Amino acid sequence: MELLNYQFNDKKLLEEAQTHPSYTDSPSYQRLEFVGDAALGIAISNFFFLAYPDLLTGQLSLLRSANVSTEKLARAAVRHGLYKYVRRNTAALDEKIVDIVRIYVRDFTLAVRPEADTVVYGGTVKAPKVLADIVESVAAAVYVDCQFDLQAFWVVRGSQQRQPVTMLFEFCQKEGKQVNIKYRRRRKKNIARVYVDGKFIASSSCEQKENAKFQAAKAASEKLSHSNGEDKMNVDIYISMNGTNEIEGAKQKLHEICGKKRWPKPTYQ
Repeated sequence: MELLNYQFNDKKLLEEAQTHPSYTDSPSYQRLEFVGDAALGIAISNFFFLAYPDLLTGQLSLLRSANVSTEKLARAAVRHGLYKYVRRNTAALDEKIVDIVRIYVRDFTLAVRPEADTVVYGGTVKAPKVLADIVESVAAAVYVDCQFDLQAFWVVRGSQQRQPVTMLFEFCQKEGKQVNIKYRRRRKKNIARVYVDGKFIASSSCEQKENAKFQAAKAASEKLSHSNGEDKMNVDIYISMNGTNEIEGAKQKLHEICGKKRWPKPTYQ
C-alpha cells in the first residue's frame, strides 16, 4: 500500500482491516483492531524505553498513552484519508446510529483538515473512536503480514509529527529537569497542570482529559523554550479552552518569583 510505504504479502489482511462490522460478507476489522492496539503499544513502549533510559515507569506510561491516544490515532486516520476506504453496509445498521456516527466523523474531519500539519493534539471536537480503530486495524494488518516482526513493523510509522507531551519530555531531558502532569476535575472540565522540577509552568482545561493534557504540554514547551536562559519576571495567566483564567496557577507562579527575588508576599484585592 503506497500510503503506508509497505507492500503486503497477503492483501486480504488489508481488506479485512478496512471492513466495518456492518459489512457481513467478509470478516471485520475487530480482531485486527485488538492486535493493533497491543502492537502499537509495545512498539511505542520499546522506542521510549530505549530513547529515554532515565525516565521512570510513570513517565514512560504517560508518553506511551499520549502517543497511542484516540485523539492522535483519529487524526492520523483523517490526515491520511484512511476513513475513506472503509467498507460498510449502512443499510444493516439503525439509521439513527448511522446518522450520529456520520455527523460525528464529519465534524471531527472538518475541524482537523484546516489545521496546520504540525497540529496533532486536542482540538475543539472530540475524536471519534471509530477513526482510531481504523488506524489500529491497519497497523495490525502490517504487523501480522510481516510475521509479527516488531522491527519491520516499526518502519511503517506514518506521520513523523511529534506530539506535545513527547516534545516537553525531550526538552526537559536535555535540561536535566523532571516533568510531572497533574489533573483535577472542575465541574465538566478536566484541568491539566504541568510542573517542572516541582514548579508550576502551565495549565489548560477541556472537557476531554487528553486534550487538556496536550494543550498544557504545548503551552509548557513554548514557555520553557522562550524563557530558557533568561532571568526575568514572567507572570502568565493561562487561558483555558473555555476562556476562563487559571488564577490559582498564576498565583503560585507569582509567589515563586517573589520568593526568588526576596520581595514581600503579594496581596490581592
